[in-house]
Amino acid sequence: MDFSSILDHMNSHHQKELIMLCERFGNAKNVKEARLINVDFGGLDIECNAQIIRVDFPKKADETNIKNAIINLCQSVATSDKYDEIKKEIESFKMEFGSIVLATISKDLMPLASYAPLIQMNNKSYIYISATAEHFENIKNNPDKIEVMFLEDESKAASIILRKRLRYKAKAEFIQRGSDEFENALDKLESTGHNGIKSIRNFADFYLIRLDFLEGRFVKGFGGAYLISKDHEISHIGSNNPHNAHPHGSHLKN
Repeated sequence: MDFSSILDHMNSHHQKELIMLCERFGNAKNVKEARLINVDFGGLDIECNAQIIRVDFPKKADETNIKNAIINLCQSVATSDKYDEIKKEIESFKMEFGSIVLATISKDLMPLASYAPLIQMNNKSYIYISATAEHFENIKNNPDKIEVMFLEDESKAASIILRKRLRYKAKAEFIQRGSDEFENALDKLESTGHNGIKSIRNFADFYLIRLDFLEGRFVKGFGGAYLISKDHEISHIGSNNPHNAHPHGSHLKN
């Protein structure tokens, strides 16, 4: 395929997008001019500030969708700083889940990966777990040393290395059985209709735990990584691209 028309068009009409790609994927500073020097089905090679930055497509393109792949890549950086939209995307992503991945540590400081059913209600998140569960003692003994993750299903991801993920540091708070907060959360859990929920509601060895999310990180694709502050403010994470192209581009094939 001849990519010359794409090179000419991008260099003539999309300087702003090329510069933003260099800043986002190559952590380039004070870029005044950028030039697209190569296109292949895997991505773009852009020259700026005397270096060549490689920007990969999230998914390998072909002759039928190469132009759309470039458009989508440019649009991703053009809109990535609209933090109100990112906040809405984060909240929407969280609401897709009925369980949560947990990382806890034991009293011997050994890590444990596990999961628990998740209750989301009134902008708060809860888990309801048994005292016999391995992670129960970890949470009880180290309530402020927890991380949680929401991870996109492999079957829905554009690429196995681009699974959307949301991670928070979290602090656990045990909710008193019989309190309004406890009863409302268990009503919410029971309303899901999953087998076994109703029967374990009154089990005395089950505990409702509220997870207060602190700072975190949201990753939605190449160049789409964001820090989340304790106050839930969003900031973009710049990255150094380790895949800089060879200065002469001798390894590239169209």
